[in-house]
Amino acid sequence: MSTSPTAGPETLPPDAVIMQLLFGKTMFFSITAVARLGIADHISETPRVVEDIARDTATHAPSLYRVLRLLVSVGVFREGPPRHFALNPAAQLLQSGHSRSLRDMAVMFADPWVLRSYARLDQCLRTGTDGVTLEFGKHVFDLFHDIPDQAANFHRAMTSFSSGSSAAVLEVADFSRFRRLADCGGGHGMLLSRILEKFTSLHGVLFDLPEVLSGAPAAGHFRNSESRVDFESGSFFERVPEGCDAYIMKHIIHDWDDESCRRILSLMREQLVKAAPSTGRVFLCEMTVAELPEPSPAKMLDIEMLVLAPGGKERAATEFAELFESAGLRLVGITPTHSPVCLIEASVA
Repeated sequence: MSTSPTAGPETLPPDAVIMQLLFGKTMFFSITAVARLGIADHISETPRVVEDIARDTATHAPSLYRVLRLLVSVGVFREGPPRHFALNPAAQLLQSGHSRSLRDMAVMFADPWVLRSYARLDQCLRTGTDGVTLEFGKHVFDLFHDIPDQAANFHRAMTSFSSGSSAAVLEVADFSRFRRLADCGGGHGMLLSRILEKFTSLHGVLFDLPEVLSGAPAAGHFRNSESRVDFESGSFFERVPEGCDAYIMKHIIHDWDDESCRRILSLMREQLVKAAPSTGRVFLCEMTVAELPEPSPAKMLDIEMLVLAPGGKERAATEFAELFESAGLRLVGITPTHSPVCLIEASVA
């Protein structure tokens, strides 16, 4: 039977469809192993024989050959002449220094806390509890205190992932009408720094937990806008920065259940009522789930939230509208970008 990775489900017999999906683990673990070992950093666009790559990466050449051969078959790396491998556009994204590198994301995906949580998916389906809580007895953001090295991998992954989606958001966003914008849960400041670079009259506030915010200065994102950014630490369940006429959150709301999100959004509404009741805005950078049967990044990320986040989920446009309404806000619009992420805008109701 054919199990070609390029064949669509409609062209395969049913048993091949299921087996192809089950063997997806071979591709997942091959990519993450190559990322963790930094293999792509030792390959260029000029083909190298696998023995030389193995020597430079302290790996076993016959085993490395088998993994690279598989990845070539699914469009990552290219081979030619035989046993010689080179980068292609997909493989370049596994390099550390690439401007849109996904290496940190691949490393994080195979960290023990992720794999152990996914092994609990059947129990997630029985109980509705996330896999992290089932496996470790606490939700992911509390778990990170116990596993600082893996937490650092997570924050690096989020920063690298933010690079591409931030650029997509900035292509469609206009923040020129605002005076002071707070990025709540903004991590090390990748998104906010890009916004401040483009909108030079805007003042920014980077807001996150103290242990996250402590890494922001070293990340160096605000070299060109350091006079226009403030750093505030705290929990967005307790407060948000004051004196802002706009708030933005990127991939934050999808981490939490509706009640938790309502608390965050209500705090923002309280501040907007004081500072800019008619012109203030809340912006969310999130995927939206389409009411269609086709595969989509939002549907895949939704399972990531089911397993790894405490009540988190991806939402449809109608669900965002209902969530805003429950917090005293009104959905203004949803603007798509060239990436799977949309810019979702709300105002005080």
